[in-house]
Order: sequence, then C-alpha cells, then structure tokens
Amino acid sequence: MITSHHASVRALSYLLFVVLGVVLTRTVSAEDPIAPPAPTPVDRTVTITLGGDTGFSPNHAPVQAKGVRRHGRFQAWADTTAGIAPHVDGDLNFINIETIVTDSNKLRRDTKGQRGPFNFRTHPNGARHLVERGFNVFSLANNHSMDYGPAGLKDTLRLVEPLKAHGLKAHAGLGMNREEASRPHVIPVKGNKIGFAAIGIVTNNLARHRAGENKPGQISYRFSDDFNLIVDRLKRTDSDYKMLSIHYGLEGRVRTDAMQIRDWRNKAALKDGIDLIVGHHAHVPRGVEIAGKSVIFYGLGNFLHHGTADMTSKGICKDFGVFAKVHLARDPQGALRAKAIEVIPLTQMHRKPKPMSPASGRARIHALNYLDSRLGSKDGRAKGVRFTPQRNGSGLYCFAGANTIPGRIGKLCRGWKPAPGIPSNLRRRIAGSCAR
Repeated sequence: MITSHHASVRALSYLLFVVLGVVLTRTVSAEDPIAPPAPTPVDRTVTITLGGDTGFSPNHAPVQAKGVRRHGRFQAWADTTAGIAPHVDGDLNFINIETIVTDSNKLRRDTKGQRGPFNFRTHPNGARHLVERGFNVFSLANNHSMDYGPAGLKDTLRLVEPLKAHGLKAHAGLGMNREEASRPHVIPVKGNKIGFAAIGIVTNNLARHRAGENKPGQISYRFSDDFNLIVDRLKRTDSDYKMLSIHYGLEGRVRTDAMQIRDWRNKAALKDGIDLIVGHHAHVPRGVEIAGKSVIFYGLGNFLHHGTADMTSKGICKDFGVFAKVHLARDPQGALRAKAIEVIPLTQMHRKPKPMSPASGRARIHALNYLDSRLGSKDGRAKGVRFTPQRNGSGLYCFAGANTIPGRIGKLCRGWKPAPGIPSNLRRRIAGSCAR
C-alpha cells in the first residue's frame, strides 16, 4: 500500500509538472505575451524633432476640406509636406500650430485692435494630415490662437482633441480656463517621461484673449505671472525631460533680446532646469545655445505656413527656416540628456518646405554659427552652439562621448569634428545679413 501510494504521488506530481510546463510555455509564447522584454540601451534613446510656425491659411482665406489655396494655386495636403516627410522621424515631432482649427467659414474675425490684422484658420483635415505625417506634439499658444475669438478657440480644442486617436500625443497652451491653458503634459516615450508645456504672446496683450479662472483663452508670455506659472508647473511634473515651447520674438530680427536672455536662459534653463526651450514667431532663425544642461532654440523661423512671406530674397541670415533634431540618451547618472543636435536649413516654408541644396544649406549653417557666436555668457554657464556643416547641407553638433552611445546617436557622431571657421568668401555677406 505504501509503495502504491508513493507511486500515485509521483504520478500526480509528474502530471502537475507537465500541466505547469504547458501553462508556462503558453504564457511566454509569441502569440500571447504577458511581459515584453526590458528595453535595451538603444531603446532608451529618444529623438525629438522641432518645426516652427505652421498653418494652412493665407490671410482670412476660406478653409477647404481637400487642401489649401495660395494666390490662386491649389495644393493638396500631401503635397505641402512631401519635401520634409523623410525627416519627420523622431519619437516626438513638434510644431507650433499658428492658426485656429475650424471647418467653418462663418466665424467672425477678431481684428485684435489692428487696422490690417492677419487672421488664420486651418481645416481640421489639414491638422489631421500633419498628425498622420508624424507630427504628434502641438503648441497652440501664439498670437493667432484667438483670431476668431472664443468661438475659434472652442473649435480648435473640439477638433484637435480627437486627433489623439490618430497619433497626436499632446497639445498645450490653450484652454477653456487658466488651469487648462497652463496645464503641462507628460508624454510616455519608450520607458521615459517627457514633460511638455507651451506659452505664447497675445496680440496687443488683449485681456479678452488671455485665459482666466473661468474664461477661455491662452497663457500669455508677456505677463510675468503667466510665465512663472507655466515654468513652475512644468518644473514640478514627474518627468525625465522637460520641454517648453515659447512663441515670442521681434519679427525679422535675428538677434536674441534681453527678455529672452532673462526669461529663457537665466530663469527657465539655468534656474529652473527646463531641458529644452523651443522658440518661434520671429519668422527668422535666432540662434541656438547650451545653457547649463539645457538646449535653447531662440527662434526656429518658419516651417510651413501659407500666410507667411516668401523669404527667398531676405538674405543669407534670414532666408531659411530651421528643422531640428535633438537626440537624447541617459547619462552615467541616469538622467536623460541631449547628446547630439542636428539642424536642417529649409526653403519654401511659405508653401512646401524642403531642405536646401547641400551647398546652400552649408552656407546657412555658417550663418547660424555666426549668430551662435554672439551668444553665451561671461561666466561660461551658457555658450552658443557651433554646428559642423555636413555634406548633405545639414549641421551637426555632438556632445562629448556621443560617439560611444549604441545605435542612432553613436552612428551619427562617429568621426564628428568641431565646426570649422566661416569661409572667407562668406564672412562679409553673413555679417551684413545678420547685422540685426
């Protein structure tokens, strides 16, 4: 009986072992995974691309469902972004939406206290096209967000929010009240958390356009309490990397101004530790700086906007836009930091942005370096970025040790050398164009 009992126990144990083995095999099978493998070091890198002012609208032009018309010439949505599409390859792809989003041509325009105001509106199909092209982070905070008053704001929020079902990860800077308009967002990206917030100027500081406790509107950059609020809320987010969009800058001026140095460099970057500050509005590039461990784009210039001028004849320092790529990776202390920056000079931003030819692009990289050489602080905590011109017309800056990082960053920075001086045949031309 004892022998028989032991045999039965052994048989039962074997049966349980077989059943458990089947269950475990089923648990980890490719058809029904429970827990994905832990990210590799390559998975822990993040790329953020940055585009400037964007909108499908000449001044007060009617919206159309299939595309946009400028000077009588029609463009389908896909045609407008075809030239830049191969470069929209980040984990996060940012643009500033400088227009309301609406499917109505009956909204009343807000003159904004101006004699000849510019009012921009974009059909929701255009916004959806941008998302489907890969752009997944929107700033809505700028001096055109209230071009059609509260009704236009409500249309924008109503029509942009559903784009999250198509790939949009976050939009910020506009809301039905002050809390919503100033609310930062935390975006999960490959095991990392990216904090994002946006603020921009309000035309003529109009009180009716500024968000209130129970009033729809925008968070306004020229009000110090709004700026302090947005930076403080972003700083306190539980995120690994913090990104702030700011719509501000004297139009047509390539030089940074005292307000940017005070607020962007000294406060947001050096004091409050915002990692990436992205500026736009001036319609021209305004230089790139590293302040502490932060990267500051003082102005990207235009990206894709049918309501802006053709910049072709504006001179070598002003006739291009900047499309940037910021590559992040974990440092030895585990912090997510910028390890490489690419900049691509653009042309035809008024209808169909595309990279400049290699020779023209390299010349604009030297112009950008000229602007950057005027940046930096005497105490050495901030310095302008010098980009090395590449054969394809882009510019590249690599931080120390970037060439040893596995994957995209290491490949990009392998063999990188610091930027050369500005060629003698370009110096006078660049200096004249970049005079102010």
